[in-house]
Amino acid sequence: MQKCKIKSVKKIGTEMTYNVTMKSSQHNYKVVSPCGSVISKNSHSAAYSYLAYQTAYLKYYYPLEFMSNLLTSEVTDEDKMNLYMVAAGKMGIKMWKADINKSGLGFTIDEVKIKGETYEVIRSPLTALKGIGAKAVGDITEKQPFSDLKDFLARVDGRRVTSKVFEVLVQGGCMDDAWLVPRAKLRADYVILKDQVGKEKKAKKKQQEKMDEYKGSLWDGF
Repeated sequence: MQKCKIKSVKKIGTEMTYNVTMKSSQHNYKVVSPCGSVISKNSHSAAYSYLAYQTAYLKYYYPLEFMSNLLTSEVTDEDKMNLYMVAAGKMGIKMWKADINKSGLGFTIDEVKIKGETYEVIRSPLTALKGIGAKAVGDITEKQPFSDLKDFLARVDGRRVTSKVFEVLVQGGCMDDAWLVPRAKLRADYVILKDQVGKEKKAKKKQQEKMDEYKGSLWDGF
């Protein structure tokens, strides 16, 4: 390891000092005093500058990837997320609403058609919607895609994806493009289909219980 030399010294009294050695030509000195610790000289500045150059490079050459990951890192902070969405808009990036079949846990890059033209956009995640917990989102994304509302109700866990969660999804327009069904109809069909799916699940459960009951009986194998 390369030895470091002190290039400058400023007298602040007798205090405990540590040489923080780095695996490079850069290094810091940590001075511990009753007023708080002080890090001397330039190695930390060089590190920040290096990181700033890398960040600027990614933002310029890979704007969609950079902004989608930046937004994902702040998905739980609504204020910062909204701030970055505005910044993305100023960069000419189109933000797109969440989709029941395409959205995941974080912001993603997607393609959409607008008046016959295909555009790359950043699609919002289901986690960005207020009123949906992580367990509900996890259950939905694990079982994507869904062909229609009945398929959705039949496969998601009703204890996690409750009627309140469903309303948030509808209100957020998550099913508009996926199923091309008006929101009013989705709300009306929800009650009917939920009851229908519930009865079908009970009937299937009873049938399975009967089959399990006869397993190993004298009739087995005939």
